Amino acid sequence: QQAASNVLVAVGQRFINKVMEEALTKFQPGILPHYFVVQTFANLSVSNVFGMVPFLNSILGTMLPMLGMAKQDHMKSVFCY
Repeated sequence: QQAASNVLVAVGQRFINKVMEEALTKFQPGILPHYFVVQTFANLSVSNVFGMVPFLNSILGTMLPMLGMAKQDHMKSVFCY
């Protein structure tokens, strides 16, 4: 899963729209996402800052209501990251 996340980040440096289109299908409101989905968003934000700006509204709008659902420490830490 870490390797797949790293591949998405590497591809996202050049093709951010395609990567985010697919990644956002795994990021649904009301359903706590997988750890590596959130980590991939975080790593994409670091590697392609300007490419992620158009997606911030949808990511944060979906993520903020989920924060209360993150009960395990690893999920809390990845949301902070």
